[in-house]
Amino acid sequence: MTGVRSDGSGRRVRACLGAFVAAVSALACGCSNSDGGSPATPRNLLFLTVDTLRADRLGVYGAEPGNTPAIDAFARDAVIFEHAVSHASWTLPSYATILTSQHTSTHGCWNFERRLSERFVTLPELFRDAGFRTAGIASHVFFDARYGLQQGFDTFDAELARRKGEPGWLRVTSPQVTDRALRWLEARAAAEPAPWLLWLHYFDPHVPYVAHDLPPGAALPPEEERYRGEVAFTDRHVGRVLDALGANGFSSDTVVVFVSDHGEAFEDHPGVRRHARSLYREELQVPLVIRVPGLEPRRVPTPVGTVDILPTLLALFDIATDQPLEGRSLLGAMRGEPLHPRPLLTELQLHEGHAARGLVEGRYKLIEDLSNQVTHLYDLADDPAEARNLALDRPEVVESLRNTMQTLLERSRTRARAYPDTHPVSLTTEDLEHLDALGYIDAP
Repeated sequence: MTGVRSDGSGRRVRACLGAFVAAVSALACGCSNSDGGSPATPRNLLFLTVDTLRADRLGVYGAEPGNTPAIDAFARDAVIFEHAVSHASWTLPSYATILTSQHTSTHGCWNFERRLSERFVTLPELFRDAGFRTAGIASHVFFDARYGLQQGFDTFDAELARRKGEPGWLRVTSPQVTDRALRWLEARAAAEPAPWLLWLHYFDPHVPYVAHDLPPGAALPPEEERYRGEVAFTDRHVGRVLDALGANGFSSDTVVVFVSDHGEAFEDHPGVRRHARSLYREELQVPLVIRVPGLEPRRVPTPVGTVDILPTLLALFDIATDQPLEGRSLLGAMRGEPLHPRPLLTELQLHEGHAARGLVEGRYKLIEDLSNQVTHLYDLADDPAEARNLALDRPEVVESLRNTMQTLLERSRTRARAYPDTHPVSLTTEDLEHLDALGYIDAP
């Protein structure tokens, strides 16, 4: 097994790199073992993330077919996690968790002024130190260098992550993200063979929603219809990247991860119109689909968290780390082994009046609305829409979940002591205006 080790000062040192590169180079001809067993260690990793994408807006997750043909076709050849939970309901803490396999109480990305500490070892850092070429392309403001999410990338193209009104700012960016990705893949195909990791982040399903292909003079469609169109538009450009994998000879040895950072509220629960305001299903349930060459497609019904993505990829690519991780590997479940439920912690502390924490365990979900001092308990088996609060009817369940949640919080806060706060992000008036335009500040 290859991996990285610490030299005691927080820096990482490459370990067994030469052996790793030699091993992965031998896989260039395919991804299956000669004995027909489990797939061999794959070579490359493509990470596709879409902002504000609710799982239930994809056909593969139960939406009306036809709106997302590219993603649905991709998912048919992949492992689909039917109940994937984001641990936060907005972008910065969600991706900090995916990159580090830590809860918000550990990485501390609570609000717009916080950044991910360089003391954390991130997913791209681990892959880079194992010999991968690492690159990212994104158009979200939280992926600019100030917020720390670029750690571990050899190159990161954040040129599209501009504030509204800045030179070069674009309202719609999915075509540009894909165009840049296609050029990157073509360059990698022509370069000297080396394993790679490419992270693409698509932003267009985020508010404000654009009406695509609107005939001249037509009335602007309702917001949810525009959102549906944004999802369909993004699907087309995700499909172009997936097609390019095959065109450049990468399909047979590249793992593809597809996930969202959070969903959108749309007042499924009255009074909550936007994300980053609650911990309800519509903001936290996200698509998580992983395609591994040679691995049989299947659906995994057990709830999992996005905190589990990093440990799963480390197991899949046989990469080690000495950093303690909060998540667990899902590789066994991807191979058809039983997956026992584990408690999943969720946290929110962005807006005044919208502080909350929650726990999903088995069939139950607990939400503690800290701002309003209200406890919510939902039986997800009987009430997946989280419409009936059972907190007063089942106090013993509330107490059990609360104890588990407190244990997880204490462990996360203890772990945070190893990662001192970094300098806060200084926001200008223009920054705040841009965040307001994205619905982060004033909307309910």
